[in-house]
Amino acid sequence: MKLKVCGMRSEENIRELIAQINPDWMGLIFYPKSPRFVPQNLADSIVDLPIKKVGVFVNASLDEIKTSIRDFGIQIIQLHGEESLEFTKLVKEDTGLEIFKVFSIKDDIDWKTLEVFVPFVDYFLFDTFTKGYGGSGKTFDWEVLKNYPFEKPFLLSGGLSIENIPDIQKLKLEIPQLLGLDINSKFEIDPALKEIGKIREFKERISSVV
Repeated sequence: MKLKVCGMRSEENIRELIAQINPDWMGLIFYPKSPRFVPQNLADSIVDLPIKKVGVFVNASLDEIKTSIRDFGIQIIQLHGEESLEFTKLVKEDTGLEIFKVFSIKDDIDWKTLEVFVPFVDYFLFDTFTKGYGGSGKTFDWEVLKNYPFEKPFLLSGGLSIENIPDIQKLKLEIPQLLGLDINSKFEIDPALKEIGKIREFKERISSVV
């Protein structure tokens, strides 16, 4: 089970995360309205750090995305807004990078809406619907994922914590395409400041999720 730690912003906290946890991915949020928005002055100090950096964008332009790729050394693009199929395809073809396409869940999922994205994304990511585009600390009803119809792997997000690891285990047994977990607010001391020890415990416990 892969692990993404999202919403990082403090250079010291980031270095501690890499040294002690070394997750598969680290998420940097480039949505100005987010309390975890990454300032430009962080770029030089983290651009060359040895971790896969995911740039999280909400309805950003292609130019904005490419600027962040260049300045921060972004290796994966997470499209977290209402980006169209045409735009997703454009980003994939223009940058050549991996893409996580997020779908925020309210009550149900229209799989036909997702089907057209399959050729142009590397992972789907399912998060809890919020007006602020994530970081709510709330889970959605995972039952809606039980009829997931694609071979495309996906990440689970939205209020994940140590307490729901048993339910994650059950979901993984039912849906093997669940290949990663995206954690954020449940592991914070303050917005964008992560509690490293708590993340370490989470990583150790999910290592048994197969």
